[in-house]
Amino acid sequence: MILSGELPSGTKLRQVEVSERFGVSTTPVREAFTALSRDGLVQQDAHRGVTVILPRQADLLENYEIRRLLEPYATQCAAKSIDAGGLAALQRLVDAQSTEDDPQRSSTINREFHRQLYDSAERPRLAELIENLRNSAEVFLRLLSSHLTPSYQAQALREHQEIVDALRAGAAKRAAKAMEAHLAHNLSQISGLLEELVGEHQPGHGTR
Repeated sequence: MILSGELPSGTKLRQVEVSERFGVSTTPVREAFTALSRDGLVQQDAHRGVTVILPRQADLLENYEIRRLLEPYATQCAAKSIDAGGLAALQRLVDAQSTEDDPQRSSTINREFHRQLYDSAERPRLAELIENLRNSAEVFLRLLSSHLTPSYQAQALREHQEIVDALRAGAAKRAAKAMEAHLAHNLSQISGLLEELVGEHQPGHGTR
């Protein structure tokens, strides 16, 4: 509801109202508020309660700045170590995503694609670092998955296929470059969505 704009920035969330809306007790609502705060979607204040906020551009840029160093390197390493089974698994995920219409399931397939790819690099600590960064970016990825367009989906799918093709050819530098382009594309899309949502939720937006 937050990511779709149904609950815009500045909305006050009250435990009793939310619990009544979803037919649950206040305990899971408190836990949900804590999770949303951890994801950067709400701000919890002892005096002002829980307020919807939007993820910050600065957090997005820092996350991708680090990942654009680590993920292409992990892809380059994977090109040197991935076996036929690993390549087949990645291709199956690309094929599955190409026929998936549900944004949630498509997002899950995407996450698994990247996880399997980085595991193939045979650098466990590197894979763990990337996984932690991608967990931190989950709020942004959910934002992207909730605003998918056919053109973005088609381009992202082509980018995944280009990565797999480069891995299959053992072209380590080409694979790394393809991953860098993929991450740059995602960053551009999410950054644009954030700007649009922030603009929509500014005081006076749509007034003359």
